[in-house]
Amino acid sequence: MAQTFQNWELIIIDDGSSDNTKEVVEGFVKADNRIIYLHQKNKERSAARNNGIQNSKGEYICFLDSDDLYHESHLEEFKKLIIKSKFQKGIFFSGLSYGKYCNNKEKYDLSYSNNIEFVLINKIGTPRACISREILKENLFNVNIRISEDKELWVRILKNHLLFYHSHKTFIEIDHNQRSINLNSEEENLSTLKFILKSNKQLINKKIRNQSLSEAYFNISKGCLKKQILTKAIYYTIISLIINIKHKQTPHKFILILSILNLYSKKVKNQYI
Repeated sequence: MAQTFQNWELIIIDDGSSDNTKEVVEGFVKADNRIIYLHQKNKERSAARNNGIQNSKGEYICFLDSDDLYHESHLEEFKKLIIKSKFQKGIFFSGLSYGKYCNNKEKYDLSYSNNIEFVLINKIGTPRACISREILKENLFNVNIRISEDKELWVRILKNHLLFYHSHKTFIEIDHNQRSINLNSEEENLSTLKFILKSNKQLINKKIRNQSLSEAYFNISKGCLKKQILTKAIYYTIISLIINIKHKQTPHKFILILSILNLYSKKVKNQYI
């Protein structure tokens, strides 16, 4: 409601919440006819977003999860970017701030052969995107994918459309416990990544394929470490190294393996004391 660009509609999808969301939202709906409230049986976020897309009237669609924030210029910057692109159809995305708005501009390494490779390596979360409703009507979220569903959608869209970005950090991600490393989520992320790579084999070169897989396995390793599953942490770190040994994180991964081995030996030693 505080956006500098005011020609918007807000569709709130209540994905089967059990709290007082409806009561809170009703006050906003009564005060502003641009706000629409829709309740659905819990079907997870992909289905919720698809519901919003299907009920939208705006020419462009943005997403905002309940635990994050837009800076007041978020929509305005997208408007500028869309005009600058001469209204081409594609995915527009913003820079990212953590915790609070940052005036610095976000920098990206653009040394990729195509935009699909870019979104595989760089995390472009759903709330950073602005996409033509026309594109989204033809490319809905895959409701069978629970983790990295946004990445899978971006890849599908970028087969036929362009990618644009502005470097202003107008999307603000708020850190909380649910964002911390989750082993199950990282395993699902790997599964989604493998699906993307298999479906787009001809569009992704071997270097990018190995880099993205290596990072996914390493994230599982960190999840195992957090849960003190030490043997699996070593196992997945080694796989990560084998897949992509020529990576700037390689020295850190070797140090991590040595640290885990040291931790494991102490754990075994304590069992016999």
